[in-house]
This record gives sequence, C-alpha cells and structure tokens, in this order.
Amino acid sequence: MIIMLAGRSFGLHHSAAKPVVSQARLGAPQLCRVPIRPVVCQAAASDDPFQVLGIKPDADQQEITRAYNRKRYEHRNNTSMIQKVEAAHGQLVLSAFNARLQGGKTIPKSIKYADREPLFPWRPKRWDATPKIVMIFGALQLGMLAFSMQAPNVSKAMACMLIGIAGNVMKQNAIFPPPEDPDMATEEESGRAGRNFVRGVILGLMATFSGILLFSFPEYVQQIFNITLPVPPSAIVTLKVAGSAIFNWVMTAFYY
Repeated sequence: MIIMLAGRSFGLHHSAAKPVVSQARLGAPQLCRVPIRPVVCQAAASDDPFQVLGIKPDADQQEITRAYNRKRYEHRNNTSMIQKVEAAHGQLVLSAFNARLQGGKTIPKSIKYADREPLFPWRPKRWDATPKIVMIFGALQLGMLAFSMQAPNVSKAMACMLIGIAGNVMKQNAIFPPPEDPDMATEEESGRAGRNFVRGVILGLMATFSGILLFSFPEYVQQIFNITLPVPPSAIVTLKVAGSAIFNWVMTAFYY
C-alpha cells in the first residue's frame, strides 16, 4: 500500500510538473489604425486669425510676423487683445507647419531665393501704415505746404523731410519694435532702435530728394530753353516744397 500511495503521489507530481500546451493558434498580428486628428488651437477659435492680424489669407510668413509685431505694439496696453493676437499668430504658425508636413505649402520666394544677394537691399518696400498714422502725418505735411504758400522758402522742404523722418521711424518701430527690457534682449533685438532710426532717415532723404527733383522740372525747362514762365518765382519754390511734402507722405504711408 505504501508503494501504491508512493506511486500515486509520484504520478500526481509528474503530471503536475508537465507543462500545459495551449492548442489555440494565434493568428497573424494585425496593425491597429488609430485616426490622427489635427490639433486645433482652441484659443480664439471663433476669431479669424487673418482678420485679427489684419492681413490677407495669401500672406507669407514674413508678412505674418510683421503684422504680429505691429498688432502687439498697437495693443501693448490691452491684455485681452494681446492674447487674441498671440492666439491668432500661433494658429497661423501651426497651420503653416501642418501644411509643410503634408507637402501642401509652397516655398516662399524669400526662402527659395535666400542665397541671392538683393540688387538694392535698402530699397523702400511696400507696407501700409495704420489709418491714424496716414491721417496725422498727411495733415502735418499739408499744414507745412500751406505755410510755404504764405512764406515760400526752401527750408520748408527740409521741414517736410523732418516730418517724414519722424513718421518713418514710428512706422519702423511698429514693424520691428525695440525690446522692452534691453538687459534681456538678444544681439539682434538690442540694435533695432538704431537700425529703425537710420532706416527712417534714409527713407526721408530719398523721398525729399526725389520730390524736389521731380517738382523742379518747370525750373529746368525755364533754364534750358531760356523762357519765362507765367508764374511768380515763389511758385517754383512752393512746387519744391510740395514735392518734398507729397513724397515724404507717400513714403510714410505706404513704404518702410
């Protein structure tokens, strides 16, 4: 009996130690497709980012950045508007990034031809000023022109140039705002104020020279053909002042 019990216990022990093999066969592994949903900026979702920044839907990255800097400068004292501007800028940047990943974004010309040296790097570039800047400096130039009609003097043209330089510098600071904290600014940001001033002076000189040169055409005709114009000499001086005033206003309003 002891041998039988030992045999049974040995049999139980042997069967328990035997590994259990599952007869179920596993099929081939299948990939589980998880739909990828685009990330959408929830902040300011109801606002059109192009309307918030005041740009067209076909604006490139450079125009978006300039509009973003200008709007931040305009609403620097309005926290809610700054948040809307930042949300709109982030939404456009995210959309551009997704478009590049999907291959549906064309390369801007500024990046495509970045290795090419521009012919005139300091040439005026198109950028519309705010209506407030346009009206204020238009009124100043018009007032200086009216004053020149009362007392014609070439120095009034220089006064128009100074008004234009002031408007150009203000516009440059709106597009490329100087850093609020110079101690925390980068090397590029710390030099913005000086570059904006130099750029404004150059644009003012270009506008004044072009305006006086063009509006001096009657005087050139008088000297070349030795004829007498049916206008007083003061009118020729007033024309030069008008050329300086008009060209400086156009430069301030529509170029940078």
